[in-house]
Amino acid sequence: MIIKSAFGPQVLEDLKTSFLQKKNCDVIIYVGEEPNVEVVYAHSFILRMRSSYFDSALSPTWAEMKDGKFIFKKPNISKLVLQKILLYLYCGEIDINPNDGTLALDYLIAADELNLDMSFIEYVQELLIKHIMEFFSSDPLEILRTILKYDHLFYKLKDHYLNYICDRAKYIFSSEKFLLLEEEMICTILDQENLNIEEIFIWDKMIEWGIARNPSLAEKEIAKWMEDDFIILQKSLKRLIPLVHYYDIFSKDYFDKISPYEKILPEELNNDIFQYHVIKGYIPKFTKYKQRNRNKNRVRYDIPLDLKEDLFFL
Repeated sequence: MIIKSAFGPQVLEDLKTSFLQKKNCDVIIYVGEEPNVEVVYAHSFILRMRSSYFDSALSPTWAEMKDGKFIFKKPNISKLVLQKILLYLYCGEIDINPNDGTLALDYLIAADELNLDMSFIEYVQELLIKHIMEFFSSDPLEILRTILKYDHLFYKLKDHYLNYICDRAKYIFSSEKFLLLEEEMICTILDQENLNIEEIFIWDKMIEWGIARNPSLAEKEIAKWMEDDFIILQKSLKRLIPLVHYYDIFSKDYFDKISPYEKILPEELNNDIFQYHVIKGYIPKFTKYKQRNRNKNRVRYDIPLDLKEDLFFL
């Protein structure tokens, strides 16, 4: 008969102590890249028992041995992350702080690489989702970049995080780092139907982003641009232009901010947007550019009728 005792926690604590004090370790793991290589010590029987990855890596077929110890190298994992992973393998301890979002994601990426149970990875994602406010506050754009890069791994976290970003879109678009974002990241953000931000603000930041990639355009006023200047900007924004919801922009903003750059828009779309803003009750042809599903319903207002009439004769 097997009798369960209350000594289980003490056994786990002893295993943790054994790891932290490096007692009788027979595995030496070199982490990081030159010149910042560091060393982590562990016990092969624990690693092989708890991880199929280590079970293969520390087998006689693959392992490098020196002076009776296994030599292992993981240049793509930091010492801090590996120590946290090993603590989990030794005693089931999950040491993660949602306030340090990038480290938390590194933790999950390493866990996936080391073949930890998917249930563990899902558990940590649930933990981050539960504390998503703290998770978001650490470095939102870098966190998003990592989540999108490993979206096969963060499939559950990805949807929650994108929704959270959509609710706080102005924070993202106002960030100084926005102009440094990769095109793919911006496409992913703009593709969200629940993006809670004024569409004209999206347009402004898109134009700013495109000009930032072509410094020559910033050297002269828009009124002095030549045909080639508009072509340069249009090419830079080729993937972003279709993601703006043009019929969700107020008439005044259209004439003040979009009209000066209308040459970068497809001619048929530009003509249709113009008619939408000057003809009362006009039904747009391009339905995919209509309103997003925002938290607050906005009511379109038009420019004064007399101004509309003047515009027909410009």
